[in-house]
Amino acid sequence: MEVDKILKFGQRFGDVTICLTKSNQTTVSFTNKDVGNAINGDSVFLEIRISKGKRFGYSTTNDLTKWKDVVLKAAKIMKLSKDLDLDIPLVQNKKVKPVEGLYYKKVEKLSVEDLFSFAKALVSAPEKLNVPKAEVSKECEETLFANSNGVFLKEKQTTFSSFVEVSDGNINAVDYHTTNGLHDVDKVLKSAVNLCLEKRNPKKISNFKGDVVFDYFAIKDLLETVLIPAVSADEVQAKRSKLFGMLGKKVFSENLTIYDNGRLKNGLFSSSFDGEGVPTRKTIIVENGVLKSFIYDLFSAAKDGVESTGNSNGINRLPNITPTNFVVKKGDFSKDELISCIKKGIYAREIFGDHLINRTTGDCSVGVEDVFYIENGEIKYPIKQAMVNFNLFDALKYVSKIGKVIRQESNVSAPPMVFEGVQVIG
Repeated sequence: MEVDKILKFGQRFGDVTICLTKSNQTTVSFTNKDVGNAINGDSVFLEIRISKGKRFGYSTTNDLTKWKDVVLKAAKIMKLSKDLDLDIPLVQNKKVKPVEGLYYKKVEKLSVEDLFSFAKALVSAPEKLNVPKAEVSKECEETLFANSNGVFLKEKQTTFSSFVEVSDGNINAVDYHTTNGLHDVDKVLKSAVNLCLEKRNPKKISNFKGDVVFDYFAIKDLLETVLIPAVSADEVQAKRSKLFGMLGKKVFSENLTIYDNGRLKNGLFSSSFDGEGVPTRKTIIVENGVLKSFIYDLFSAAKDGVESTGNSNGINRLPNITPTNFVVKKGDFSKDELISCIKKGIYAREIFGDHLINRTTGDCSVGVEDVFYIENGEIKYPIKQAMVNFNLFDALKYVSKIGKVIRQESNVSAPPMVFEGVQVIG
């Protein structure tokens, strides 16, 4: 595809922004240990935005030969669109530095046979346990960004993922891991097996108020649902964020530091540039409990008279803000030490029903999964079912104990944390 031709043709109508994504993905899966399947596919996605003054039009295609039709459609949509609050900004040609740990040749070169070997390792659980599903995949993605200001950027990234489900009668446990490079799938299987065995013979509990150790997956869902929208500039500017007017003030526990880092080495959502071609950066959001910054794309930044933090999710709408690697700074406690500090409470690996959380107020009434009862600093037994009720914004004000091991499986990178005084419903 000749980018210059698209830019030249599109400039008849206004400013032009192009994003082209090409990817190749191969997935190998096993069902019930012995039925294997492999899927391989290539995909291409061309996005074009035409903008002029306060209006823009956007269109896409999976057929690169139809780029002229896409430009014309975007231009037509622009003419029919309503004016936005501001002129639509276009990134200038700035130097972009590469990010370490995004691309691994070994991952791109993995054959189907290699992936079958990894998948077979995942189904090698003890004979008494079943493996309903195991899956391994690799993906290589290339992104090209260009605009009529002379910006031309390219980047390549790989990911390697593994997933396994282990069952023992009615008890199920899953684990998964995604990295830019290769990882040890045996550890993923071992984690799922151990969790499955630990969940045997669950018991019921009565309602009580106590402390909760939320592990990574639960923390991830809570932050994605409540905190990330609250620190996104578009939500703040619309006064939908609980943190509106709180910049520079202490909002959380002094033990809590949170930042967004698009340049994190080996970060799953790292990139040298964002969806608008802006160089990514590290942005301190909360430092020792004090709210320091929100995250911005070009449009929301222009509204506040600040620079974009490199957090655009793409050119399809304005504003369009998303975190890159949203990181909670690790603490000093191991998982066992977090548990040992609790007189009465629970350990919860995951939550469910997060769609029912009030993301504006932070009120959370959710179910918990892979949950265990804690008494006098020890895990006593697994729990059949439970819910928790608390307010996330309030809970983050009193976080005193944070784990020292960080995990990342999405755009959130976080350790386990202890939330105090949570209502637990059996």
